[in-house]
Amino acid sequence: MEIKDLLSLMWRNARFLMAGLVLAGMLGFVISRIQTPVYEATTEVLISRARQQSNTDMLPIGEDQLVSTNIQLAKSQPVLDIVSAKLGTKIDPENIQVSTIPNTLIIRIKVQDADPQRAAMIANTLVEVLIRQNQELVSARYVAFENSLNAQIDQIQKQINDLQAQISQINDASIAEQLAQVNQEIDQLKSEISSLEDEINGNPTILNDSQRAVLGQKQAQLEQLRSLLNLYQQIQTNLTFLGKPGQSGLSRDDPRLSNLQSTLDLYQQLYLSLVNSRETINLDRMQNTPNITQIDPATPPKMPVRPLPLLYVLLGGVVGLMLSITAVLTIDHLDDTIKSSQKVQEVLGVPIIGQISEAHRTNHNNGESSLATSDNPMLLNAFGSLRINVNRLMLKQSVKVLLITSPVRGDGKTTIATNLAAAFARSGRKVVLLDADLYQPQLHVRLQLDNQKGLTSILADGVEWEAIAQKSGRTTVIPGGPPSASSSLLLESDAMTELLEQLQKNSDVVIIDGPPLFMMDAQILASKVGGIVLVVRQGDTITAVARAMLDQLHFMDANVFGAVLNCVPQKQSYYFDGQIEARLKKPSEKSDQAKASDPGPSEKPGATYLSQVSKKSSQAVSVLKHQVIRYRRGLHKAVSDDAAEPNSGSNGRT
Repeated sequence: MEIKDLLSLMWRNARFLMAGLVLAGMLGFVISRIQTPVYEATTEVLISRARQQSNTDMLPIGEDQLVSTNIQLAKSQPVLDIVSAKLGTKIDPENIQVSTIPNTLIIRIKVQDADPQRAAMIANTLVEVLIRQNQELVSARYVAFENSLNAQIDQIQKQINDLQAQISQINDASIAEQLAQVNQEIDQLKSEISSLEDEINGNPTILNDSQRAVLGQKQAQLEQLRSLLNLYQQIQTNLTFLGKPGQSGLSRDDPRLSNLQSTLDLYQQLYLSLVNSRETINLDRMQNTPNITQIDPATPPKMPVRPLPLLYVLLGGVVGLMLSITAVLTIDHLDDTIKSSQKVQEVLGVPIIGQISEAHRTNHNNGESSLATSDNPMLLNAFGSLRINVNRLMLKQSVKVLLITSPVRGDGKTTIATNLAAAFARSGRKVVLLDADLYQPQLHVRLQLDNQKGLTSILADGVEWEAIAQKSGRTTVIPGGPPSASSSLLLESDAMTELLEQLQKNSDVVIIDGPPLFMMDAQILASKVGGIVLVVRQGDTITAVARAMLDQLHFMDANVFGAVLNCVPQKQSYYFDGQIEARLKKPSEKSDQAKASDPGPSEKPGATYLSQVSKKSSQAVSVLKHQVIRYRRGLHKAVSDDAAEPNSGSNGRT
């Protein structure tokens, strides 16, 4: 399908597309009104940390990692459970959105809830819980190390107190007891150092953040224990040699007192070292604790974030339009009917010899289609063009009998046959219009003629055709007559062949309104006539059916002149048709047209239907000829040929 065909299809279905657009938009608006409004509270938090690299840094991570960690922490279920417990309401994790502002250390927390007040409370409480959780997590990493230092400080303090007591009371027993305690401490420290070394050596090569933090803690603790062990070993040495002369020989005082004082000094140094380590741990904890500051506290929102009526209407309209377009394309793809003259030529392979506008489908009387009259110049022009094309083919092939048929009923073959006969009659030809659709004859209904006797009477009873024929304007009409159960036998009889020969001798053109092609009667008539005109109805005739019927005619070696595309939309009619219609609608001519369309009281009913065309149409015919000459080259020559040889082909084949 080309772009112009697609645009034409969309234009033809513009009402359907507009209906889909409007209905879907209305549905979107209704949905937006019945949904519960959802409000969104927003708060922003700045995350920073004054880091100082040291051996006791338990969490050596960058600022970007710190921001990512807090984003995950804010969305974690334990944090949400704490917030739910504080507010007394269940919080859905799907309603919490935590994201970072690019190139900053700021995270944005969005909370959605049906209550704007509750949404703001959840956002602010979440920030409070996040701050507390950070503090507790960092403190937990330093608790074990800090407790170990405190225990060692208490032990050193006790040792200092004991030494001070021993200095005041130099007692060998107390020195021996203190040495035993020192030995015990040394053994314990060696055991702890050995255990820590085994644990450190047993760690894998690749560590995650948590394992690296534990490893750093153990290494720092190992260094402290080794330093403490060195001091205890010095104390052990002093206590072991208590009472012996000094190496330098400079001290004449009691050596025990000197050694006890030296040991006390070492304990005091150890005590100061442990206190400094504890203070360093506290400083590191403070430096490694993220500083979370709420920049913009959440406030209750005034407008909901969803539903948005305008957005719902736009989305609904777009979806409705797309669905409508899809439906149109699907229906068009599944529609196997003939939609254009191009489709007729492509699928059926026969030329288009006429296109008839749907303007003739005006209801009057019993709802039947009317003839083309002088007040309808578009139809006059269309049937005039059809008559010229058919006349050329008939003259070229010496044909006088023409069968008008269609693939199925309802394609408009009777209307085409009636108006084509009227067009030939207007050109001065002697025309016989024969109704051969013996199952459902329609000519007598359309032309308001008597049908008590007709074609069946001629073929079955041997009645002369002159006695049956009736006049409708300038056209001689033979109706179908009473129905017959053996219509096929009648049409196939020699009487039918003889009738056609007689009609050819007494007329210039014989037009047969035949049955549809799916009936056997149409195939019989196709073998007896010289030319066939196939009538297809745009938008109704199924392509496959028309193709099957046409193949049957080709199999019979029938002479198909071409196809007439019936019921073409007026907007697809020719340009000059619109010009003619506009010119004939001048105010000065409307009254003449009204008078011309009013039949006299003395006219017969049957004559009224056809005589309207020939009595007062000279002006319309003149305008039509002028436009035909102007827009269709060669048409004037064809009209001249019709006038010069009105009786040519009278001896042609049937």
